Amino acid sequence: MSILKRITLLFTFALLTLLTGNPFHAEAQSSPGIQTPSGTGLPNPILFVTQVPIPADFTTIGSTFGNHLSGMQEVGRGGDLWILYPDGTLKNLTEAAGYGVSGFQGDDSIAVRQPSVHWEGTKAVFSMVVGAPEEQYQWEDYYWQLYEITGLGQNDTPVITKVPNQPLNYNNVSPIYDTDDRIIFTSDRPFNGQAHLYPQRDEYEEAPVVSGLWSLDPATGNLKLLDHAPSGDFTPIIDSFGRVIFTRWDHLQRDQQADADNYNEMNGQPCDYCTFNYTSEAINSIPLFGDRTEIFPEPRADFELIGTNLSSHTFNHFLPWMMNEDGTEMELLNHIGRHELVDPPEPNR
Repeated sequence: MSILKRITLLFTFALLTLLTGNPFHAEAQSSPGIQTPSGTGLPNPILFVTQVPIPADFTTIGSTFGNHLSGMQEVGRGGDLWILYPDGTLKNLTEAAGYGVSGFQGDDSIAVRQPSVHWEGTKAVFSMVVGAPEEQYQWEDYYWQLYEITGLGQNDTPVITKVPNQPLNYNNVSPIYDTDDRIIFTSDRPFNGQAHLYPQRDEYEEAPVVSGLWSLDPATGNLKLLDHAPSGDFTPIIDSFGRVIFTRWDHLQRDQQADADNYNEMNGQPCDYCTFNYTSEAINSIPLFGDRTEIFPEPRADFELIGTNLSSHTFNHFLPWMMNEDGTEMELLNHIGRHELVDPPEPNR
């Protein structure tokens, strides 16, 4: 094992305990992998990933938002999918299945994230990006894609297959199984599939973000957008009540970059962001340079309210949401209102 992989083993994410009563509980005590000095005392194996630490914290793998990107600046190569058995044995699953490389991380290198175990405990789904530049100044496009792994028993040879019929050339992350064997995940695929709208950008820093929560039937290719979130949905789970629980970035206010340009214009200064509108989202739409007209009702910036008795409106929160597995009955978790989750704004002085 390379030094890099030994180091990255220390950085574990997405620890998931596998379900009881499954073939993981093998009696044999010998298997390929790393043997720790003694048993772990765990009732079940643990599936987890290792990741190379990335120092930056904006639109990188460790960021709150924009963490779905797969370029070399956003996520390092060299991590793996691992399993820890109750007797203390560690197995590098991706390596055993023929994925990843030791040493120099080139065209066959990988990064992995967010494994989720099937209800029967016999397989798991996770996201993996494959490939890296082999020389300086080489530029390639890479994408997180969904993969399934079987053969998780201690004496099994793991097999990894790419999930069929998923959106290609887009980043698909945060996968979970629903109760009908569909896969729910987040993706930066445009909400209507029109490539000219890629990438969707958040309403805060205009950085790339996932477009929402999606549901895929791998067998038929049926793909459904459960929720289109302009600033992104994150980390779905299914709770004990059968609800899909996820975090939604609710950024319900005017464009702060446009406000900055409006402020500069009012003070005779050149624009910072030079924002503008389009006539529509159609592929033949026309840019309206200099037109930053907003249709969202309340102004965000106080300078736009000088001489009025109005208060500005700011709303920028990550809130917990719930829905049925088919996307219906979506609402804030347990009917809680935003006034119960966030501090009230200070009065306009």
